[in-house]
Amino acid sequence: MLLAMLLHAPWSNPSLYTDIIAFFWVDYATRGLTPYLDLGADGEPFEYPYLAGGISVLAWRLGGSEAGFYIAYSLIVIGFALLMAHAILELSSSPLAILCLTAPSMVVYGIYGYDVILVGLTAASILAFAKRRYLLSAFLLALAFHVKILSILFLPYALLRLEGRDRVRYFAAFAAAVVAPILAMPRGFLEMLEYQTSWGLENAWFVYLFPDAAYPLTRFQQVPVSVECAKAFGYCLMALLYMLGLKLGLRLPPQRFMALAAAAYLLGTPRYSPQTSILLLPFLASFMTPRMIPAFLLWELANASIILTWFTTEAPHMPWQPPQVASLIRFVALLALFIQMVAAARGLETKIPSISLMRILRKIKQAS
Repeated sequence: MLLAMLLHAPWSNPSLYTDIIAFFWVDYATRGLTPYLDLGADGEPFEYPYLAGGISVLAWRLGGSEAGFYIAYSLIVIGFALLMAHAILELSSSPLAILCLTAPSMVVYGIYGYDVILVGLTAASILAFAKRRYLLSAFLLALAFHVKILSILFLPYALLRLEGRDRVRYFAAFAAAVVAPILAMPRGFLEMLEYQTSWGLENAWFVYLFPDAAYPLTRFQQVPVSVECAKAFGYCLMALLYMLGLKLGLRLPPQRFMALAAAAYLLGTPRYSPQTSILLLPFLASFMTPRMIPAFLLWELANASIILTWFTTEAPHMPWQPPQVASLIRFVALLALFIQMVAAARGLETKIPSISLMRILRKIKQAS
């Protein structure tokens, strides 16, 4: 994380692009604009929920200058990275967990946006769930929702695993913590949702199936039919893979389900920004075996190369340009990882009855 901090620092030469400078500092802080109350310099709303904006404003007020803002924000992100590491090392007994926590994406995208904060809170929520501290888990999951709404991927598992009063209390705590800030500032949340759903394809592998949908869109453009078809394809694929992960994952510990859910999301999302890979990294640790390392390294290197090649071409969003070739390679590697995780999940399922049968036979032998 310290290496990531140096890599994106505004005083570094060269300095690698990062959203928190290009998006928040340039569009809001330098002009004295406040997320949710003001539109950005480009006329667009703040594109993340309330906690992401609040943390950005806090770092802005603490830092004052561009360099001070960046240092304050980086230290906040590093704190959440330590929370993520603690949760995952508690949840995973594999020594390969360290490989996931020190992957190239953590260096290239660790101090980039809000993904480490999202995953730190989500991992802490899952750890609390595993320890049966359900109200704490629901509250942390709601906080993660207000960083990026992707934390909601865990909610169906939690509700299906819990029963009776625990289920009602979990959902009530999550809903209350999610809804309260929305009721306070409804316009900001609705503008954020409208902005997020107006995007076209971004680094999705199926741009090769829908090349006419490759052109980036703004909120003020009418969405072409090709983009709608491409997004519908992606959402259907995502839903199918997620339902498969949910079916298998209900028999698994929560961190293993989250690995399946995150991979399903990344394989089908029309907007696979490379920093979003961090959502899978820590939970993948619970599945990691030496056989998965080649596909893991290919997935990670391809993902890291997207930002490194993005500014080398005038049309980085188009098929067969270096970033999109990297996206295609990333998809193949991630699909291989998903298949290996599904196979491992099914293997665990098939072992359950055999273990029970062995115990029954052992008891019969002892009785006889």
